[in-house]
Amino acid sequence: MEISKSAYAQAFMISFSFTIIGVLLKINHIGNATIILSIGLISTLIYIIIGIKEVNSSTKIEKSEKIMWTVGFIFFSFITALVYLFSGRKRII
Repeated sequence: MEISKSAYAQAFMISFSFTIIGVLLKINHIGNATIILSIGLISTLIYIIIGIKEVNSSTKIEKSEKIMWTVGFIFFSFITALVYLFSGRKRII
């Protein structure tokens, strides 16, 4: 099963947008902020899963680099996602 090339970028942008909007609503004590933050969290999990799946199914990189990307996605998801989206993805896929 191949993941579309833009699914990762779309999930990342949705996550980023909903998280920022949810935080702003939560700070201003506006209703439904929890729901919007939950959508941001779910889409964060989606782009992490897509990224890990793409990295681990790649044949262009070594096993040690796959482990590095996987650990990065799990523990430093936002930073790793930015690096992967703008520089690493072209080389890995």
